[in-house]
Order: sequence, then C-alpha cells, then structure tokens
Amino acid sequence: MSRRVHAFATAVVWIALSVAVWAIVAYWIGVGSVGELPAVEPAGDSARAARIALVAVPHSQTVVIPDRLGRGETLSSVLSRNGFSAAEIHDIARALSAIMDVRHLRAGDEIEILYDGDGGEPTTIRLKTLNRGDLQRVELTRSELGWQSLAEEVELTRRTVSLSGVLEGNLFASIGRLGEGAPLTIAFANVFAWDFDFYTQSRQGDRFSLVVEKLYREGEFVGYGDLRAARYLSYLSGERIFSAFLYEDPSGTRDYYDPQGKSMRKAFLRAPLDFQRISSGFSYSRLHPIHKRRMPHLGVDYAARTGTPVYSVASGVVTGRAFTEGGGNTVTVRHAMGYTTKYLHLSRFAKGLAVGRRVEQKEVIGYVGMTGSATGPHLDFRLIHHGKAVNPVTQIFPPGPPVADEYFEDFERRRARLSKQLASRRRDVAVPADDL
Repeated sequence: MSRRVHAFATAVVWIALSVAVWAIVAYWIGVGSVGELPAVEPAGDSARAARIALVAVPHSQTVVIPDRLGRGETLSSVLSRNGFSAAEIHDIARALSAIMDVRHLRAGDEIEILYDGDGGEPTTIRLKTLNRGDLQRVELTRSELGWQSLAEEVELTRRTVSLSGVLEGNLFASIGRLGEGAPLTIAFANVFAWDFDFYTQSRQGDRFSLVVEKLYREGEFVGYGDLRAARYLSYLSGERIFSAFLYEDPSGTRDYYDPQGKSMRKAFLRAPLDFQRISSGFSYSRLHPIHKRRMPHLGVDYAARTGTPVYSVASGVVTGRAFTEGGGNTVTVRHAMGYTTKYLHLSRFAKGLAVGRRVEQKEVIGYVGMTGSATGPHLDFRLIHHGKAVNPVTQIFPPGPPVADEYFEDFERRRARLSKQLASRRRDVAVPADDL
C-alpha cells in the first residue's frame, strides 16, 4: 500500500478512536478547532488499517486532519509527516510563493488537510497564519493543473480573555468546559512541556488560569492569537505553582519566561513521547522480565501503543541507527553539553533518518514497538551525560537564555499586568494598542 494511502488510513483510524474518547466533549471540538492532538498510528498491517478506514468513514465524507506548526518546524516538515512526497511539497510551495512568503509562517499557525473520502487523496490544504498582526487565510486546492492557491486577508477584532478552572477528567475536557477549543489546550500544555507532564503528573483538583488573545471577524470567533500568560497549580507533591509570561523585548526576542525572567524553554524535554505510564524506572538492580535475574536498567521504560511517535528530546546529531540484539531498533542522538540519548525497541525508524543527520527538538525519529528483548510495546529511553548513564526523570536541565538585563524592568511591568489578569475571574477586554 502506498505511503499516501497508509497516511490517510492512519489519519482515519486516529479520528475514529478520537471520536469515541472525546464524545463527551464533542461540542467544543469543531471545524475551527485545529490543534495537534496526540496522534497514534494503528497497530497491525496496512491492510487492516485500510479495512478499518472503510468502516469508519462513509465514501461521500470529506476527512479533515488538523495540525499546526511546532517550534522550529517548517511547512515542509508538517506536510512530510502527513504523507506528502517531496515532489508534492515542492509543488505546494511553488503555488504558495505567488501569494505569501512561507518563511513568515511561525509556530502555532494552523493547518487543515482535507481528504476525499472516496480515494484517500488530499484535495485541499487550509492555512491560518498571523502575519504582522493580521490574520491571513490561505486555501490550496488540487486541480488538473496542479495545486492552486487563494489568499484572504481577514479584518479582525482582538480581545483578551482571562480564564480559570479546576482540573476534572483531563486538561482537554477541563478547558473544553469553559467553552474553548483544542488549540488553546495544546498551546497551554506546550508552554509547560519542559517542566510538567500533563499525561502523568496532573491530578484531579489541580487549578489552572490563562490569559489569551481571541480573534473575531464581524463578531464571530475565528481563532486564537497569543497565549499571553499561563499558570498551573499542581498538587502532585504538596503544592507547586508553574507560571509563564509571553514577552517580546525591543530587540525582537520573543519567548515564555517564569516570574524571575528565566526562560520556560529548556534544552531537553521531560519525555520523548506521549506515553500512558512508566512501566519500569531507572535502577541499578532490576529483576529482568525475560532473563529472570537482577540486572541494571539504566533507562526509563515508557509504556505506549505500538506506532506512537517518538521524538528527540533535544536538538542534536544522529550517531546511531541500527538493530541491536537486546535493544532492537535503536536510535542514538548526540547533543550539546556532553549529553547523548538512546531510544530502544522501536517498531521502525522515521523516514529519512540517517547517521550524521541533524534532528531538532521534538522531531520524530521513530515509533514505539517491541523489537529486541521486550515483553510488550514500550520505549526504553536512556540519557547519558559525559559517558555516564543518568536518570532522565530526576535530571535537571539548564534553561534557555533569560530576559536580558537591560529589558528586565520592562518585563516586570508586563508581568505585573498579566499577573493581575491571571488572578481575575473570566472577563473579556479590548486589546490596548500598546499591548499588542
């Protein structure tokens, strides 16, 4: 089966699973909610996936796959992971070049890919991007002459909204009950991705608050602008508050910072995948499930479904891509500051991954499996620092650059304004011209 059909079948299976899980909050996941929800590739062969697809989607139905650009990503990388070939990506970029500069696309820009339910071929690509404060909608359609593009400048009204709530169920459901969509939930979780894992560390009763810019056209909500501030109160171990403030200094540097002006962005992510649980921790004496004797386990096992994407926790260079007897399909990545990471038991490697290739933080390098010595699908993740194995869960990673000293007073003024908004109950206010 071709890569295109496999990608389509994978997308359809994901949608079918998502509908079942999120039925109770379906009212808030609509056509305008285009977020990068956790994707899981189906277990089994392509023929099985295709059969499921035929049952799940009527032939006359158009399938809409939402996605968005992550930090450091390009349109090419997003299209590639959705099954587009290099030739198709080149044709799409050429069509777009007539109406926009794709280099102006930024993290958070939303993408929808529409598939024809009859043949599984993409028929339309929709982009929503904020360019110099204006929302631009772009639609690409496939025709006999190739991809054709059309752009629409949207005149917007901007309003800042303060929201707060209590965690009940999970973060998606809790923010959904406030009437907000999946893209806002994803943006909120991404801000804290380096410090907090919402899959395993969130607890019922945790509290959250945020300040977000919402965009309207003629009174109708059309999308989210900047998530200006976010706060999460965790009761995992005592009481711990995570706060983040978006700040752009006069030189153009833009990032999220904690109340002390330290970057929220770290050199390493907390985990290399969206996992279900930690099935085995870091230990110097673990009873091996296969060999039945105590042996060192110098890594962390993350249980997840076969096919779950595995990404590099930091930017680096691939130094190993091979099958080993114990670890099965294994990827090794060398990073800065003397760190190396290993990803074991993969079902397969990411397309195009090769030794010597540079990968970026959160770039997919493979997929969860159980190759090598494994009793079930999981990822054995290992972190080595200056040649010595260390525990990834307890390791403290250095943050990115803080707010520059000459701009710290300006940052403090903005943080004070946003802190007041975080502490307020829900309210909508017009965006001040000097606060855009």
